[in-house]
Amino acid sequence: MTTSYFTTGISALCEMSTADAERILPNHLQPIEVRPQRSILNVTAFHFRDSPIGAHAELILSVVVPPLTGNWTTVPKAGFFPFVSATTSAVARRDREQRLRLPTYPHDIDIRFVEWSDRVAVKVTSEGEPVLDVTVTQHEWSSNTHLLHSFMMDGERRLKADVQISGRYTMHEQERGRIVLHRHPITSALTLEEVSPYPFREHWLKEGYEVFHPAESI
Repeated sequence: MTTSYFTTGISALCEMSTADAERILPNHLQPIEVRPQRSILNVTAFHFRDSPIGAHAELILSVVVPPLTGNWTTVPKAGFFPFVSATTSAVARRDREQRLRLPTYPHDIDIRFVEWSDRVAVKVTSEGEPVLDVTVTQHEWSSNTHLLHSFMMDGERRLKADVQISGRYTMHEQERGRIVLHRHPITSALTLEEVSPYPFREHWLKEGYEVFHPAESI
């Protein structure tokens, strides 16, 4: 179990093609559809100020899937299948690959978080090339803890890890944010024209921590 402390984090959920989602997912997972042939892409970015591998930032693109029920007294809010992760350091990249078993982009990225009183903009580039831009807007702030499930593959092994995220938190579904995906190896699994430019759910987190529990076979 590892604990990483963040200053800022965002999560934007938007519609994507179900055909893309089914192609990305392993056979034992199915996407959640918000309407026929429209599944959910999750874009997350965090700036970790302190972690077992030092300060770094990360980007993860995931397909949203149903969580599993288990021995937790709190039902997980959602399940995710991360199909690509990218980080600002080689040490963090090796950690994602070796410990978390996440598919990882093999080069450093640059992530810039620009905050205003009512919104935060995240710009991701790699080697001078644009990857994506996301803007998430503010709603009412509260302190909260969320339990999530992350699903991974290690060869033929099916893995699941419990993830807890705690901190100051604002979420809404008012579609005031914006997401722009650029053609890049990080986004190559997606049909960009099929991804909605307006997140239907926006999350903005501050001054919290992420607990990633050990992965287990399912």
